[in-house]
Amino acid sequence: MTFLPTLSLLVLLSGADEVPWKQVARDDGISVLARTPEGSDVSEVKASTLIDAPAADVWRVIRDYANYSKTMPYTEESRVVSTEGEGKVITFYCLVNAPLVDKRDFAIRILDESDWKDGKGFMKATWTAATQGAPAEREGVVRVKVNRGYWLLEPREDGKKTFVTYYIYTHPGGSLPAWVADKANKSSVPDLLRAVRKHATAK
Repeated sequence: MTFLPTLSLLVLLSGADEVPWKQVARDDGISVLARTPEGSDVSEVKASTLIDAPAADVWRVIRDYANYSKTMPYTEESRVVSTEGEGKVITFYCLVNAPLVDKRDFAIRILDESDWKDGKGFMKATWTAATQGAPAEREGVVRVKVNRGYWLLEPREDGKKTFVTYYIYTHPGGSLPAWVADKANKSSVPDLLRAVRKHATAK
């Protein structure tokens, strides 16, 4: 098993730090930045917001993978395929049914990289596309094979609130034009953060 992205993705991202981030949206307390790596036709997207809930509550929502079909936008099916290292490494499968496009699914390997003790530090989950242990591709569903990202949670105001950063680089594949895919990536991220905020602050 490997946590490293494919060679092609490494090449694609090798010059990413040389490209400046540009703000593409700011609304409802959510800031969205994007940049297009050299040689790519879709953008990396990074969004952040302050959630009025402790980091542990936000983390609970993010890590509740089995219930993504109930909590996350357009998620039709979600399940944990396998766990390793007492949950430090998780292989996760998700089927997405978004408007106006074919269904898509993906499998990712998620690594818990948190440095958290007594309410201090940070919580972080990073992922790359799962190259082994992924469920078989399904007829009529486009498999997303480029998928890299992370969630980063940092406490604010004595732990009462959480500064959340979400990063994603993905290509939905299939026959979807690149410009449509790029626009969809940028517009869908705020909805995801709103969903996390809603469930993390629910009483």
